[in-house]
Amino acid sequence: MFASIILARAQAPSAPGKPLPPGPAQPKIKAACTQCHVTSRITEQHLTRQQWSTELEKMEGLGAVIPDSDRNAFLNYLTKNFGPGKGEAKTAAKKPGSAAN
Repeated sequence: MFASIILARAQAPSAPGKPLPPGPAQPKIKAACTQCHVTSRITEQHLTRQQWSTELEKMEGLGAVIPDSDRNAFLNYLTKNFGPGKGEAKTAAKKPGSAAN
């Protein structure tokens, strides 16, 4: 139980973060994601559609509620506003001096 309290406390938003850009899915994404995260947890990531889909699945496994009817709208919004074209993709990030360079 103690570990659950620490984990919940570590994930609870303490500040609103950067605002999410307007769009049809924005209110639902805000409602689903900011229950546990500040918006910067979303705005600082730049993932492909497949990576966002994997993130949604992971969050659903942790208790997030994302209706099947909204899933495509979520992915469209996230990819449009926070896709690789909006910054460096997570998988493309390389550490200086790593063998992958």
